[in-house]
Amino acid sequence: MKIKLLLIAGVCILTTACQNQKKDSQKSFESIKSENHFDLPDSLSTRRISFVLDLKKSVAESTWSDFGTKNNEGTLIYFDEDRSEIFFPDSYVIKKLHNYKKHGNNYCLTERTDSIPYHMEVMISFNEEDSSEYFFKNPVEQYSSVEEIGKYIPSVESTEMWANMVVHEMFHHFQYNNENYAKYAESVIGILPFDSRNLIALCKEDEQFLTLIQSENNILMKAISEGNKDNRDSLITSYLDQREKRITKYGSEHPHLEQVENYYIIQEGSARYIEYHSMFILKSYFNNSDAPTILNDPKFNSFSEFEEIDLENSAFNYLVYAGPTDYHYTLGFNIMRLLDKLKIEYKKDLLNNPEKGLHQYLEDYINTLPNKS
Repeated sequence: MKIKLLLIAGVCILTTACQNQKKDSQKSFESIKSENHFDLPDSLSTRRISFVLDLKKSVAESTWSDFGTKNNEGTLIYFDEDRSEIFFPDSYVIKKLHNYKKHGNNYCLTERTDSIPYHMEVMISFNEEDSSEYFFKNPVEQYSSVEEIGKYIPSVESTEMWANMVVHEMFHHFQYNNENYAKYAESVIGILPFDSRNLIALCKEDEQFLTLIQSENNILMKAISEGNKDNRDSLITSYLDQREKRITKYGSEHPHLEQVENYYIIQEGSARYIEYHSMFILKSYFNNSDAPTILNDPKFNSFSEFEEIDLENSAFNYLVYAGPTDYHYTLGFNIMRLLDKLKIEYKKDLLNNPEKGLHQYLEDYINTLPNKS
């Protein structure tokens, strides 16, 4: 059995001016630290991580309550130049570290744990060849600093945009903290000779496959915006029919297509859904005198990127565009938005029953309609 899962978000200056603002900012940070009972040294990196954890809590309260059960999902590594800062290290990770300095139980500082220049992922491996690694059967979040991320994704110009990406990855960690989901990933998806790379290759190598995907996505988008129930139900039926025809057409050559696609639609679609709702938390902070801030962060931009969230705007259109490398993100995101519109509860079951595809919640809905034979 061989599987290594690298989960990467598909997401494509303010220094406080006066003493009162600095005091408010410091108070905001201290309240976060006190509330979460974290013993962290005071530094720019810890203030950024505390800000993200506060954002995680807020999006959980507004969108997905179980995501807020824990203050943090587990070990995360913040890469900054030649060092790695380990937040919330578990005993397994601690055993793998060398020459580290410990600050309480929630923080360690060590030399950079790898030479890879870019990190924005949750790393986990079920491959026995990786049994000596700290991420073997143990999900670990890994993030490059805001400054380093900007070198590879120029559009990420602020701590707030970086934080939104981090929340996406934290949700992946939350997924793997679910025993049923992790077991399914390891014992079912992980042993298949087909994965997300094959989905991407299929899109790139077969133009008709991608065209069909985009047609399905367009139907989902229409169903989300449709105000007439009968018309919306008709669109949902059309989507399910077209999806089934595509799976049937390509399934003979790729027998694991449906199972793998269903898995990644859940995995990435739900993380994108959290990312999207996180944006509205950040939007609520814009021009809000009570909004949290980050003391002495030159990359903090007062939430200006989130002043207006419009899915038709180029800055946010990636969320709903079904491209060849991330169509599973988009389909999952749009199905979840449609389920919300239909007022269908799915969040309690989604990770506990990962073998059930998101589209099946739509099928269940259609099968309950009157005159449905």
